[in-house]
Amino acid sequence: MSKSIKRIAPGLLAMLAGAMVVLPAILFGMPNNNDLANHYHFAIPFYEALRHGDLYPSIFGSPNFGYGDVVVRFYPPAIYYMLAAGRFISGNWYAGSLFAMTLVSALGSLGAYFWARCYVPRNPAIAAALFYALMPYHLAEFYQAAQLAEFAAGAALLFALGFTKRVCDQNRWRDVAGLAGAYAALVLSHLPLAVFGSITLLLYAVMSLPRDHFKRTLIKLTVAVLAGLGASAFYWVTMVSEMKWIVADGANPDPLLDYSHNFVFSTFSPAQQETIWWMGLLAIATGLMCIPAVVAALKNFRTRPQRSLVAVSILLTFSFLMCTVISRPLWQVIPYLRMAQHPFRWLAVTSAIAPVLMASAVPFWHERLRGHRRPLALAMCGCVLIAIAFSLTQTVRGATYLSRSTFDQTIAPLRESPGIIQWLPIWASASAQNKASYEKCAPPFGTFDKVEAGARANHIIQWNDTERSFAVDAGAPVEVRVATFYYPHWAATANGRNLQTHPASDGALLIGLPSEAVIVNLEFREPPRTKIANLASIFSWTLIASVLIFGRFAAARPGP
Repeated sequence: MSKSIKRIAPGLLAMLAGAMVVLPAILFGMPNNNDLANHYHFAIPFYEALRHGDLYPSIFGSPNFGYGDVVVRFYPPAIYYMLAAGRFISGNWYAGSLFAMTLVSALGSLGAYFWARCYVPRNPAIAAALFYALMPYHLAEFYQAAQLAEFAAGAALLFALGFTKRVCDQNRWRDVAGLAGAYAALVLSHLPLAVFGSITLLLYAVMSLPRDHFKRTLIKLTVAVLAGLGASAFYWVTMVSEMKWIVADGANPDPLLDYSHNFVFSTFSPAQQETIWWMGLLAIATGLMCIPAVVAALKNFRTRPQRSLVAVSILLTFSFLMCTVISRPLWQVIPYLRMAQHPFRWLAVTSAIAPVLMASAVPFWHERLRGHRRPLALAMCGCVLIAIAFSLTQTVRGATYLSRSTFDQTIAPLRESPGIIQWLPIWASASAQNKASYEKCAPPFGTFDKVEAGARANHIIQWNDTERSFAVDAGAPVEVRVATFYYPHWAATANGRNLQTHPASDGALLIGLPSEAVIVNLEFREPPRTKIANLASIFSWTLIASVLIFGRFAAARPGP
């Protein structure tokens, strides 16, 4: 076997471990849950925009019965680029989605291997990849909850943790670039996990900073974070600036979205809150998988390899406690943490951290399997197998699978169907208050044409996501109602003059017209900050790619 094959073989095995856990979906169908429809409500118009040459859409025109959706301005886009790529390669959403999720799962296991290699040899690191693929909460993200974005964000977090360790240990600029890229991918994948992951990365960096070149490493870590924020600026600048323009939780927030109601172990009764009850079971299964690693760490604490894992052990404990009510004081004081709504999502962080400790325990228990401690070693193996068996029987086997035909029928109406009410513009809050009526396409949405100009005749000239034009005959001055949700970036002009726009009571766009015949041009115009953010992202990604490429060549160049 050549040296190059030997070098890449462990990484390929790690990716294979991740890909294998998607096999049940490939055999039986795409797992279904409420979140699945929400993802494809986003993914379908996102793909259509990309197909028409819009690399990052400003707004979707077709959802919400044609009134449009601004969700693309607030929800991280990374998973939708992957789903769109899968759709483009395969030619259909079903095969494309399975391809994308297989790749995501494989990258997640590769990330676990990559981070574990900072602590353990190759073979135990491959075990870390397998452990991550089988973590109970990680499997539930895909098979039970259809949390595709969170499932993908775990891979970005693992690579970010691995590059953080490498920057602290080796102080190389190419690792700085890797950390910047991984952190940008985390921000672009899933907001709650980006918040949790940022806290985790900060703690890990503080515990991993070397004493001998503290300042130099701190500067490089800071540069990596800034570059990562720059690379993701095209998304988060708009999201932060315009968050006040969407309904979000509104005046009457859903109690189930209150973080204080979503701590793990807060109830064991499925009748009270089925989600929390289920998350409690996943937390218990996760704890079972961690027991062998914890026991090995306690018994082997004084050895040098185990001392190097102290930071990982602290992170594991911290992330698990953040799921529980013990962490309530931190939720009350850490900025933006409460906006994540679900403390149980810290299990995603726990699921990323645990495999590294589990991998470090593999040699410890393997040695004891051959000695007089064999019964204890078998008991530890049993803990892991029980957790895996729970996941396979309850999570994977218990999933609801959609065949290709059923999947296609499920997502077909989503192009124009209503989205999540929290993403509606605040000017449509009156429509959002009657959720049942809104979701059934009841009046006013079901009764209006694209343009309503009273007695004045009109006809459509052009109608796409960001540019619309229509002609209105002469008549009495009137306010034209356009079948589009009002948003401040919509600008209307006619005959070279700006027209006044404002929202109707239900959030529809109203345009004041003079008495003469006019051709109205309606355009969605991005503010200057968007162009600046886009330039920052282009510059940052170019810098990251350049450092990674030239840093790799420099490392491969033989010395004098």
